[in-house]
Amino acid sequence: MAKNVYKVPVKMWKKWSKQAQGVFNRSYHFFIGNQGLMTHPKTEQLSRWRWKTTAWNAAWIAASAVDDVVPTVIVDV
Repeated sequence: MAKNVYKVPVKMWKKWSKQAQGVFNRSYHFFIGNQGLMTHPKTEQLSRWRWKTTAWNAAWIAASAVDDVVPTVIVDV
């Protein structure tokens, strides 16, 4: 089990594989510090609070995708 660095609820953390946990940690860490790389260049910068929520959600989806448990709201293209 990877370290739960960002305090994901334990119930979900335990459901993810070690690889998915690692992807969450690495993705969230990257997203938090790189809003400019993750948004359109003409988009106004989000507040820190809103960006943290967006980064969290993106990292959560990435971790879930590792274990092939992507929420049904994501459509394969």
